[in-house]
Formats: sequence, structure tokens, C-alpha cells
Amino acid sequence: MTYRELVIWLENRLGTCHLLVNRAAKEPADLLQATGLHDRLVRELLQAVYKANRCYHIRALVSAECTLAALQPVREKVLDRPATDLSTVRLLDIIDTAVREAFAVPTPSPAQPTGGTSQVIALPRWSRLGKVG
Repeated sequence: MTYRELVIWLENRLGTCHLLVNRAAKEPADLLQATGLHDRLVRELLQAVYKANRCYHIRALVSAECTLAALQPVREKVLDRPATDLSTVRLLDIIDTAVREAFAVPTPSPAQPTGGTSQVIALPRWSRLGKVG
């Protein structure tokens, strides 16, 4: 898969409200036509993918390993911001899923506790919480 094909794949999965691709573009800077809901984040992610895959033009091949590795630092940076909202987190999840689908890479299963013991902590019922104070 080429970088250009990946961006078009993401446009098809995310919708044009997040990504509007200029299919006639020759340079990576011209690939996105309009601003989307999370314009800066999407541009930052696409730049990270371009650099991580050492692309020299938009028709350069990209790999699943380099692409997924490029997404992770940007994701961590965004999640560390105190002002990150739920829609941004959902967008990051959708992008990760779409990239995995593009390369037919399975989504990792959530980490299961290994060994040790687990304990369920009982929380007070909501009706009791309303009467406090």
C-alpha cells in the first residue's frame, strides 16, 4: 500500500468531515484539501506516518509496522494533554482501527491480568450518594 492509498483509505473510513483528499495532489502538503474537525491532529498523524515510513513522495510504499509505530507517540502526546476530550480519543481509536484494517493487522486484545489475585470493590449505590451532604 502506498502513502496516498492509505490516506484515501482513511478518508473512506473516517469520512470527509475529518479528511478530504485531493486525489490529484503530487506533494504530501497538497494531499488534504480542506480543514476537518480535528485538522491539526490528522495532519500531525499523517506527517508522522510519512516520516516514519521514510517516504520520498506520496506514492511511496508504507508498512504496517512503521505506520502503527508512528501513530503511538502522537496518541500518547494527545492523551497526556489535560484538555483532550472524548471525541478526540474516539477519533484516535477509529484511526488506529482503520489503519489496522488497511493492513489486515488484528486489533490487540485487552491485557488480561496474569497470575495474582483480583478483588471486586463494592461501590455505594447511586441512591445513597444523592443523600450525602
